[in-house]
Amino acid sequence: MDIEFIPTVQSLLKHDAISVKGDSALIKKLSRHIQLQSFKREFILMPSYSEMLPIIDNISDTPELTDSINRPLTKAVLYSIILHPDKFELLSHTHSDSGYSTQSIYTKSAPNPKQLGSTFRALYKRIDESKQFVICKRCKKLVDSALCHENTCSYNCDDTYKQMFDSSLVDRVTCSGIVSVLKDKYYIKFYIVATDWLDSHSSWLCHRVIGKLPLTASFTEVNALKHKLEDEQEYPAPCYHCKKQCNEGDAIDLESLVDFDTDAIVCYSCATKHYGVIY
Repeated sequence: MDIEFIPTVQSLLKHDAISVKGDSALIKKLSRHIQLQSFKREFILMPSYSEMLPIIDNISDTPELTDSINRPLTKAVLYSIILHPDKFELLSHTHSDSGYSTQSIYTKSAPNPKQLGSTFRALYKRIDESKQFVICKRCKKLVDSALCHENTCSYNCDDTYKQMFDSSLVDRVTCSGIVSVLKDKYYIKFYIVATDWLDSHSSWLCHRVIGKLPLTASFTEVNALKHKLEDEQEYPAPCYHCKKQCNEGDAIDLESLVDFDTDAIVCYSCATKHYGVIY
């Protein structure tokens, strides 16, 4: 099953397809984790780069998990999350003409409070890459994966029961690795973390767009360009002297300061300390 035909967590939240109940503090923490996995951030134009994406905490158009607390199990709800200090559980709900069937697809007993991040990542991934449902590439509707073959309804699409879901909400992109991907109303955009300097003493962390694809691009095309762009990036890289990891904008090429060939970089502090560079 191709992952581009699987609903994302963000698209499920937009469609009110997730219900959550249990410990309120845990729900808030998971909601925050999901927000950080989303990167629907507004971008602004900066003079130093052609297009920048400021790193901000508010996610512009992704509903919060806390909006789904104790949501009734209607035909729109495809997943239920149950969070208690002694057990996390994820349930899938497959609807049909005769009602619905529920299946437990993830359980974590006695989750370690000090390792909630890794547990939340596992739970998030279990929903985001779930093979319970698939978008038929022929009729573009969400169906039970048991009724599909090679991402297509096994029988006549008109005769296959459809789950209540708007497949146009799926925005399968990724923020893992050096290059992350954002999908807005116009393009699929590829960006890296960079440091921008407003003057010699004022900097801020931002995202710089380094590539674009049309919204019609396939997941395979997105991945191919992502890997190509990652291979081309010089940063992040360690400073030649202090070994601190530097983003683009945090350092300069060491070759500009020495009389030998090198691909190493040097952070601004070390450039001043070792080579007398004044900013």
